[in-house]
Order: sequence, then structure tokens, then C-alpha cells
Amino acid sequence: MARGNASVPAMEMTKWFDTNYHFIVPELGPDVKFTYASHKPVNEYKEAKALGVDTVPVLVGPFTFLSLSKPAKGVEKTFPKLSLLDKILPVYKEVIADLKAAGASAIQFDEPVLVMDLESHQLEAFANAYSELESSLAGLHVIIETYFADVPQEAYKTLTSLNAVSGFGFDLVRGAKTLDLIKGGFPAGKFLYAGVVDGRNIWA
Repeated sequence: MARGNASVPAMEMTKWFDTNYHFIVPELGPDVKFTYASHKPVNEYKEAKALGVDTVPVLVGPFTFLSLSKPAKGVEKTFPKLSLLDKILPVYKEVIADLKAAGASAIQFDEPVLVMDLESHQLEAFANAYSELESSLAGLHVIIETYFADVPQEAYKTLTSLNAVSGFGFDLVRGAKTLDLIKGGFPAGKFLYAGVVDGRNIWA
């Protein structure tokens, strides 16, 4: 999948936002079946815990995963990728259940797509996804992180109104406007995770 061979081309690699890091772009379609194939996050949590270190597992959130995917070969380019949320959320629930069973008390979802210009139906899908996960996340300290840019006002409102989430992370190096939104109103009883290190500077 990453390298290709004589008969199958390699999957597309694209920049992770405006950094010099790249990711392999998932190729999806209406018939895709998501399965809980890799137990890497759970295994790594257990490995650290066995060494006496209680970590916070970090997962790419379902909204960002689908948003950054592309239609597979033969699938219409207009295919609504977010229509797959109902198919992928059960897998997230399985991972969350395993992490809870392993003893995790906190979990972080990275949702950097929230810094992009999103339409109202996309923000609604994002909010609905985390409402669907709410019962699975009960008892956990849940953090959603954004980064690389400002979070637009509507996305900020949608994000900070989520019931299942107890902490929100923002890039305050590139997010001066986000800081203004925080000063203008941040939900009571929630945690703010302030990104103050320049993630693009590899020497930092």
C-alpha cells in the first residue's frame, strides 16, 4: 500500500497540513468495511503502564480521519466521506472500551481538521459523532486537540459545547485569533490545553 508494486500503484502521500510531515491518504467508498485490526494504541498503553508510566493514548479523531481521506478508484469524487461515520464509530467504541479495560483514565483525540473552513453540515456531523461516542467515553478525561492554525468561530463554538469532552487543546503559536475566542468565552469547568511550543521547529 505504501510502496506499490508492478501491478498496483502506491497510495497517495500528502502533507500533514502545512508541515513537512506526510501521511498515506486512506481511500474509501460506500462499501468499505472498517474493522478493529491494529491494537497498537492499547498495546503501547499497556507497555508504558507496565513500566510505571500512565500515559494518555492519542488517536486521530474520526472526523479528521474521514475528512482527510479520498474516494477510492471508481468511486464518485463527490462521495460524501462523512456518511461513513456510522460505520467507523463502532470501531472507535471498541478501541475506547479496550483502553478503559486496560486502565486508561484519559484519552486524546486529534481533530486538526477543525482549523479548516467547514460548512455547517460538517460541523453538525462532527458534533453528532462525539454525541454518539458520549456513553463510551463516560468516566474518561477526554481531550480534543486542534493545531496548525486558528479555529474559526463556529468550529470553536461547536467544539467547546461538546458534553463528552472535558478538555480542549489549541495552537496558540499560530492561533492568535483562537486566543481571542478563548478570552471571549471558555466553558466553565473545562480544561484548556495551551499549545505554546512551535511544532514546526524541530530544534525546539
